[in-house]
Parts: sequence; C-alpha cells; structure tokens
Amino acid sequence: MRKLGADPDKNEGPMPSLTLYFIIQPPSYLYMACHLAASIRTHLPADVELIGYCPADVYDQMNPEPLEVLRRLRCKVQRMETGGFFDPVYPHGNKIIATLAPKETDYAAFLDSDMAFLRPCSVEEIIAKGQIGMVPSTSMRWAPQSVWDDVYGTFDMEVPPERITLTRDKREQVVPYFNAGLFVIDEKYRTKDGQRFAEVWMDTAQQLDRNEAIPHRRPYLDQMTLPVATLRAGMRWNILDERYNYSIGGILRGRSLKKDADVTLLHYRNRDVLGEAGRKKDLDSMLQQQIGTRLVRHVFRVPADPDLPPAPVVKVAEEPRTVPDPSKAIMAAMTIAGDNPERLGRWVDYYGDQLGRDKLYVLTQGHSPEIDAIAAGTNVVPLPPSVTKDALYDALGSFASGLTLYYNWVVCTEPDEFLIVDPLCAISLHDYLAQLTASGNIPRVTAPLGFELVNPPGQGPLYARVRRDDQKPCLTRVRIGFAQQARACNAKSIAIDPHLCLVKVPDRDALAGSLIIQNAVPVETLDMPELRKGLLPVKSADETGFWRLAPVTDDTIYRLPARCSVLFETAKERTPI
Repeated sequence: MRKLGADPDKNEGPMPSLTLYFIIQPPSYLYMACHLAASIRTHLPADVELIGYCPADVYDQMNPEPLEVLRRLRCKVQRMETGGFFDPVYPHGNKIIATLAPKETDYAAFLDSDMAFLRPCSVEEIIAKGQIGMVPSTSMRWAPQSVWDDVYGTFDMEVPPERITLTRDKREQVVPYFNAGLFVIDEKYRTKDGQRFAEVWMDTAQQLDRNEAIPHRRPYLDQMTLPVATLRAGMRWNILDERYNYSIGGILRGRSLKKDADVTLLHYRNRDVLGEAGRKKDLDSMLQQQIGTRLVRHVFRVPADPDLPPAPVVKVAEEPRTVPDPSKAIMAAMTIAGDNPERLGRWVDYYGDQLGRDKLYVLTQGHSPEIDAIAAGTNVVPLPPSVTKDALYDALGSFASGLTLYYNWVVCTEPDEFLIVDPLCAISLHDYLAQLTASGNIPRVTAPLGFELVNPPGQGPLYARVRRDDQKPCLTRVRIGFAQQARACNAKSIAIDPHLCLVKVPDRDALAGSLIIQNAVPVETLDMPELRKGLLPVKSADETGFWRLAPVTDDTIYRLPARCSVLFETAKERTPI
C-alpha cells in the first residue's frame, strides 16, 4: 500500500471496526448490490457492518427477492432522502449524501454497487488513521490539468505540489485525482471545527457545483471534489493499489480476467462486462455459498436462518412495474455499413465501448475484407450486393425485430449517428435504460432529439443545429418496421425521451473546422421542452402509411453542454471521434 506524504499513525488497541456502504438503485443496482454483499461476506471479516442506502423516491420499487438476499447477508437497508442537496438533481451525489449518514464504526468505506471482492481482504489493508483511502482514477481526459487552478482557486487554495500516476494513463504525472468508486474514511476524525469529512465534502461539492466557470462539473463533481475536500478537512490521501479498485471497462473491456489476476476488488460496470471477463460464475458461486442459491429470484426456495434480523418493511408499489426480461441481454446496436470505413470505425468504437462489440450488428451489401477488419468482434451480416436501398432498410427493421427476442432494447442508427445520454442522468446508455425501467415508464419505441454537429468534436465546445427533417425513431423494445431510410416506422406511439439525443457527426471535411460560432445559444441540459413540443408523430405522405415525427423548423446554432464532449471519445485511445 503506497502512501503520499508522511507515514500514517499506527493503529493500536482493539481491532478497528468498519462499515461498508453502497447505493441500492432498483432494479439493476439492487441485484448487483446482492452480489457485492455476498462477496463481502465471503472475503471480509464477519463483523464488518453492511448498509445499503436506497433513494426515497424509488424505495417502494424494490423487489422482495433481492431484499431478502440482503437480509440474509446481514445488510441493513435504509431509506435515504436525496432532495434539496443539488439543483438540478445529481445522481452521482447520492454517494456523498450516503457518506453524510452517521456510522457507528471507526472507519467507513463506500463502494459502487457494480463491484465485488474476488480475494480475502482484511480491514487493516485499506484503512489509515486521519486519511482517506483511494485508488487513482484510470484516466482524466475530460479537462486539461489547468482546470485544477480553477477548482482549488474556488476555495482560495493552492494546487497541491504532489503528483501521481493514473492507473491506465501513465504518460505523465498529474494532480492527485481518484476514482470515487471506493473511498475509505476515518470516521473518528474531526476537523478543528468539529466537522466530519462527509460534511466538508458536501460543502465542497455544493460550492463547486455553483461555479459555472468550471467545465465538466457534471458528472465528475464527486471525483473532482474528493481530493479537494480531503485537504480542506486537514486530512491526507492514502493511495491504495489498483487491485483495490480494478476496473475492467474502457480499454480493458472484452478482455478475459485470469483466475490468478492480482485483483482484490473488481469494478465491472454491469453484468454484460462481467460476463465478457469470464467472472460471472465467481459472483454466482459466492451467492450460492452464502444463501444457498446462485439466483437471487430463488432465495425463497431456501430456508432462512431464524436468528436473522427481520426484513425491512417496504411498501410495494400499487402499479405493476415492467422490468427487463432477465433471459435477455440489455441492449444491442445495429447499423448499415455503407461505403465509408472511417464512419463505421467510429460507430464500432463508440457503441462497442457502451455495450461491448459482441452486442453490435453490422449489415453489409456483400462481403468486404475492409469492413470485416474494422468490425472485428462484432456480428457482420452480409446481404446480397444487389439489394436496393429500400430493401436494405426493410432488412434493418426485420433484423431489429428479431433481435428484440434476445435483447430488451435495440438501437438502429446510421454509422455517423451516436445515441447519447446526458451525463447528468447516467454514465452510459446501459445505466440510463436501467433507470428508465425502474421508473416503470418504458416506451415501446423512442425517438431522441436529433442534432447535427457543425464543428469537430475534441476541438473546443460542441456546436450543433437541430436536424430539420431527420428525427428518427431509433430505439425499440418491440418488433418494428422502417421506411424512408429509418425516418419512419410502423409504430404510431413514438416517445420523445428528454434525456437522449441522436447526434450526427459529419465527415471532417464537411465540418466548419475549429470555427468559433458567433451568437450560438448555450444550453445547460439536453432537455429542450420547447423544441420537443413540436416533435409530434404524423402519418407519412407515402404509400407505406408509416409514422414519423414532424419536421423541426429551427435554424439556431446551439452550444451543447461541455460535459457532453467526453462522450465523443473512442474506447481504444480516447482520441476524439
């Protein structure tokens, strides 16, 4: 365990006590919390306290099976009020709110719910008196290092002189920056004013969130403020080895994680990524060991220990909720290759990072070694070379319909179109759709608001105009038919999602270069209600009788939120698309 700064005070006396806590967000993160808790009970001392905090607005949406699993794993489930802390709502801030809740132990450690212990871990490995235990982030591409001048300047502080190396981007040493998926707090520590670290961190996050001069505050506010709050509280950071927060997303996605890998705590993002790494069975086996079944939904088939604490009382929602079909994968993406390899390469990189390449399907006209190379790892579906354009889009709808038998969601786009979710709402398409499912408001067919970039990503702010006649119903969870190059479909009910956008990135020679657009209208969120009001489904004026969205009459150039620029980075080298 490496240290930055002076050696910590040695822990003496009785064995230090520890609380591990995490966020329970139904449905997906509730089930992942079960696997996390099972791994803790397998690999950590039995007297470690477990607490799962569930936001109050979704508390009554928790299914009884995972709640029973958590009960049998001696995990307390607590309702957590999240209103009034951040405006607008900041989901990543839930970990800060949970940190505020009092803990009865000497130390407390927060873990993201998509984590699991793979090896035994003692309390002494991760604690240090008067310090915050953290693992450096994998990379920091959302802003230049100069951003720290403004971040620390918000609090009249100097940027600390220490420099660290990030776990995946080792090109240069940087200002200390840590992954907030795990942090370990000395709960007995108090500032000179008698404050806990959690209070200082919340104040730091709230102040910085109000500083509009800081780019990318959302979604990186938690990680941006974690080292600042550490120093404001008069504490130090205890730099833990990467094995205590080993991420298999990003550039490591799709790679197998060997059984003898030096990984204590795995950060896997979602079950699909876990499967790609070949480690699903590890989590299932720990669940089997702890509660007698590999499947959460079968917990009531196994007799419970009568000495367990009573189950939490949760008011069951009166309205039935629709949940993802557990027999299906979450999401697939489809496209038609076209004749531009560069476009296809960008599409494969983006959606491969979001979903995994094995969830991608590429329709082609005939066989092409170049396309096969670019789309390696995806599912390439060759069609006859002579097929017409209309027939090609017919095939797209038919194939997408077939995929709905195996996936809960299917997105169909052109190679230059990228379905993005506002980072204010979720860190990925996968996570956003899980949240949407939890809400119970699940449309059959969805059309995001369509934008077209007018300057290249990665060269300053993103400028875009609304696509006038090209609003596409591109996200479906039911059988679908397309017409008019996928601008129309056979579903009359087309939902307009307020947090999704379909962004067209034209070829570089069609863009305005590094042009600074005058009189551009800045927008803080992607929810643009006045624009969306006009996006009403109308029947196509052709023989198909399919439905499409009314054209948009808006020539305004908008400056998209700065936080969206990070979405236009590839999975491999994180270079701009």
